[in-house]
Amino acid sequence: MIITGGGISHRYSGAIGYSENIKESKQRETFIQILDYKIVPDTIRLSKDNIFYLERGFRYGDFTGGSLKENIKPLLKKDNFTEQIEKNPANGRYFEGNYLLGREGDRWRFSKMKDTIRCEIVTMVPQYDSIYKVGELLIFRKKKR
Repeated sequence: MIITGGGISHRYSGAIGYSENIKESKQRETFIQILDYKIVPDTIRLSKDNIFYLERGFRYGDFTGGSLKENIKPLLKKDNFTEQIEKNPANGRYFEGNYLLGREGDRWRFSKMKDTIRCEIVTMVPQYDSIYKVGELLIFRKKKR
Protein backbone atom coordinates (compact mmCIF):
# COMPACT_ATOMS: atom_id res chain seq x y z
CA MET A 1 0.00 0.00 0.00
CA ILE A 2 1.23 3.50 -0.83
CA ILE A 3 0.04 6.62 0.97
CA THR A 4 0.07 9.78 -1.14
CA GLY A 5 -1.09 13.37 -0.67
CA GLY A 6 -4.35 12.40 -2.36
CA GLY A 7 -5.13 9.44 -0.15
CA ILE A 8 -4.37 5.75 0.02
CA SER A 9 -3.63 3.78 -3.11
CA HIS A 10 -3.45 -0.01 -3.30
CA ARG A 11 -1.05 -1.41 -5.86
CA TYR A 12 -1.00 -5.13 -6.27
CA SER A 13 1.94 -7.12 -7.49
CA GLY A 14 1.43 -7.97 -11.14
CA ALA A 15 -1.32 -5.40 -11.80
CA ILE A 16 -0.96 -3.09 -14.81
CA GLY A 17 0.93 -0.04 -13.60
CA TYR A 18 1.42 3.62 -14.35
CA SER A 19 3.74 6.29 -13.03
CA GLU A 20 2.36 9.09 -10.85
CA ASN A 21 4.63 11.67 -12.51
CA ILE A 22 7.52 12.11 -14.94
CA LYS A 23 10.15 11.81 -12.20
CA GLU A 24 8.75 8.42 -11.17
CA SER A 25 8.59 7.30 -14.83
CA LYS A 26 12.27 8.24 -15.30
CA GLN A 27 13.24 6.37 -12.11
CA ARG A 28 11.45 3.28 -13.46
CA GLU A 29 13.18 3.83 -16.82
CA THR A 30 9.79 3.60 -18.57
CA PHE A 31 9.71 7.28 -19.68
CA ILE A 32 9.74 7.84 -23.46
CA GLN A 33 8.95 11.53 -24.02
CA ILE A 34 6.82 14.55 -23.13
CA LEU A 35 3.88 14.93 -25.52
CA ASP A 36 2.37 18.04 -27.05
CA TYR A 37 -1.35 18.80 -27.11
CA LYS A 38 -3.93 21.06 -28.66
CA ILE A 39 -7.40 21.86 -27.33
CA VAL A 40 -10.19 22.72 -29.75
CA PRO A 41 -11.67 25.27 -29.16
CA ASP A 42 -8.72 27.15 -27.66
CA THR A 43 -10.99 28.84 -25.10
CA ILE A 44 -10.76 25.68 -22.95
CA ARG A 45 -7.53 25.59 -20.96
CA LEU A 46 -5.59 22.74 -19.40
CA SER A 47 -5.20 23.03 -15.61
CA LYS A 48 -1.92 24.55 -14.49
CA ASP A 49 1.16 22.31 -14.44
CA ASN A 50 -0.48 19.37 -16.28
CA ILE A 51 1.82 17.65 -18.77
CA PHE A 52 1.10 14.58 -20.92
CA TYR A 53 3.90 12.06 -21.46
CA LEU A 54 4.45 8.72 -23.10
CA GLU A 55 5.88 5.77 -21.19
CA ARG A 56 6.43 2.06 -21.77
CA GLY A 57 3.73 -0.13 -20.28
CA PHE A 58 4.58 -2.30 -17.27
CA ARG A 59 3.12 -4.26 -14.40
CA TYR A 60 3.84 -3.55 -10.75
CA GLY A 61 6.44 -5.71 -9.03
CA ASP A 62 6.18 -7.03 -5.49
CA PHE A 63 7.21 -3.79 -3.69
CA THR A 64 9.36 -5.67 -1.19
CA GLY A 65 12.07 -3.04 -1.43
CA GLY A 66 14.58 -1.66 -3.83
CA SER A 67 14.15 1.06 -6.43
CA LEU A 68 11.14 1.74 -8.62
CA LYS A 69 13.11 0.23 -11.52
CA GLU A 70 13.52 -3.03 -9.61
CA ASN A 71 9.84 -3.15 -8.67
CA ILE A 72 8.32 -3.56 -12.12
CA LYS A 73 7.42 -6.66 -14.08
CA PRO A 74 7.07 -6.97 -17.85
CA LEU A 75 3.68 -6.89 -19.55
CA LEU A 76 1.98 -10.18 -20.44
CA LYS A 77 1.30 -11.17 -24.05
CA LYS A 78 -2.44 -10.82 -23.42
CA ASP A 79 -1.97 -7.13 -22.42
CA ASN A 80 -1.76 -6.19 -26.12
CA PHE A 81 -0.05 -2.82 -25.55
CA THR A 82 3.49 -1.57 -25.06
CA GLU A 83 3.04 2.21 -24.66
CA GLN A 84 0.70 4.36 -22.58
CA ILE A 85 -0.03 8.05 -22.18
CA GLU A 86 0.01 9.40 -18.64
CA LYS A 87 -0.59 12.84 -17.11
CA ASN A 88 1.78 14.61 -14.74
CA PRO A 89 0.53 14.84 -12.04
CA ALA A 90 -1.53 11.66 -12.38
CA ASN A 91 -4.36 12.89 -10.15
CA GLY A 92 -6.31 16.11 -10.31
CA ARG A 93 -8.36 18.08 -12.82
CA TYR A 94 -7.55 18.03 -16.51
CA PHE A 95 -9.07 21.43 -17.36
CA GLU A 96 -9.77 24.81 -15.82
CA GLY A 97 -13.51 25.22 -15.30
CA ASN A 98 -16.27 22.62 -15.38
CA TYR A 99 -14.85 20.34 -18.10
CA LEU A 100 -14.10 16.63 -18.10
CA LEU A 101 -12.66 14.12 -20.55
CA GLY A 102 -15.55 12.26 -22.14
CA ARG A 103 -15.82 8.52 -22.65
CA GLU A 104 -15.64 8.80 -26.41
CA GLY A 105 -12.25 8.93 -28.06
CA ASP A 106 -9.03 7.01 -28.34
CA ARG A 107 -7.73 4.67 -25.70
CA TRP A 108 -4.51 5.75 -23.99
CA ARG A 109 -2.78 2.36 -24.19
CA PHE A 110 -1.52 0.97 -27.49
CA SER A 111 1.21 -1.08 -29.18
CA LYS A 112 2.57 2.02 -30.88
CA MET A 113 1.19 5.53 -30.44
CA LYS A 114 -0.47 6.79 -33.60
CA ASP A 115 0.09 10.34 -34.87
CA THR A 116 -2.72 11.99 -32.90
CA ILE A 117 -4.81 10.74 -29.98
CA ARG A 118 -8.30 12.33 -29.83
CA CYS A 119 -10.48 12.62 -26.72
CA GLU A 120 -13.74 14.52 -26.41
CA ILE A 121 -14.13 17.24 -23.80
CA VAL A 122 -17.53 17.42 -22.14
CA THR A 123 -19.27 19.75 -19.72
CA MET A 124 -22.26 19.14 -17.51
CA VAL A 125 -24.90 21.85 -17.91
CA PRO A 126 -26.74 21.99 -15.64
CA GLN A 127 -24.26 20.08 -13.53
CA TYR A 128 -24.99 16.35 -13.15
CA ASP A 129 -28.02 16.60 -15.40
CA SER A 130 -26.77 16.25 -18.97
CA ILE A 131 -23.38 15.83 -20.60
CA TYR A 132 -22.55 17.87 -23.69
CA LYS A 133 -19.52 17.61 -25.94
CA VAL A 134 -17.89 21.04 -26.09
CA GLY A 135 -14.47 20.34 -27.54
CA GLU A 136 -11.67 17.94 -28.24
CA LEU A 137 -8.24 17.25 -26.74
CA LEU A 138 -5.61 16.26 -29.31
CA ILE A 139 -2.38 14.69 -27.98
CA PHE A 140 0.62 14.09 -30.24
CA ARG A 141 4.39 13.70 -30.27
CA LYS A 142 6.35 16.94 -30.22
CA LYS A 143 7.58 17.91 -33.64
CA LYS A 144 11.35 17.80 -34.02
CA ARG A 145 12.85 21.13 -34.98
